Amino acid sequence: MRRRKEARGPVCYGAGMIAPPSHCATAALPSSSDLVEDVLERWPSTIPVFLKHRMACPGCPMARFQTIAEVADDYGLDTDALLDEFAQAIAAEG
Repeated sequence: MRRRKEARGPVCYGAGMIAPPSHCATAALPSSSDLVEDVLERWPSTIPVFLKHRMACPGCPMARFQTIAEVADDYGLDTDALLDEFAQAIAAEG
């Protein structure tokens, strides 16, 4: 006999990520703990920011495993400054 899978919460965004409803409501901008893949999927307007810094994140297979903070550190960038650039790109998109 098969048992029905219990729901673990709503699917919020990107790559089938499961998150509590409060996260869905507050995810207006990327955070340092967001996975790169989720940021790229949710906010495609951030792609030029990655490319401006010569980051290989768009198209990189590691994007699904690394957070924004981790890649900023890998590329020697200030995480807060990178997040500010993402916010500007997202705001410009409208």
